[in-house]
Amino acid sequence: MGMEITRMTAMTHRPALAAFSMAFAAILAGCATTPGECDPTSRDFFKNTGCLASGAYGERQRTMQATLAQEQRLNASFRSVLSELQAEQSKVKGELSSRQADYARLDAAWGDLKRSLAAETKANRELAARVSAIDSSVQARKAADAGTDVAAKQAARDDLKLKVSMLEKELAAGVYE
Repeated sequence: MGMEITRMTAMTHRPALAAFSMAFAAILAGCATTPGECDPTSRDFFKNTGCLASGAYGERQRTMQATLAQEQRLNASFRSVLSELQAEQSKVKGELSSRQADYARLDAAWGDLKRSLAAETKANRELAARVSAIDSSVQARKAADAGTDVAAKQAARDDLKLKVSMLEKELAAGVYE
């Protein structure tokens, strides 16, 4: 008979146990929240259990990983653009240094030529005016090169070459003697 009572007790408790399990599951389902509301650092037992049971933690993790991947791609794009700008800046600095070296060489060569002609320019006003005009062209070339108009740069360079070439020919021909 003792066995019979245990079996009967177990049978009467099964529906109660099933009802309790269903009620607990309903509570957990009622506590289920959106993945954004599920924070594993939260100390709310029912909310955490609901998040775990509903799979919201997994969804939150997938969302956060997707966001992280997107931000990493965005950062890589920024780094790429900044790297290209840095390379361009280095190129421009190199071109500027090269251009400044060109100016320095031109100024030195022009200065040597002017010093070579110094005695003759003192004696000949026309030659002095011609040298002065070329000197102005040298300065104008620097100003034209500072701009971005490629055609103006080329024109200033061509004009200067023509003037210096003409001066050489005029001196060779004895125009200023």
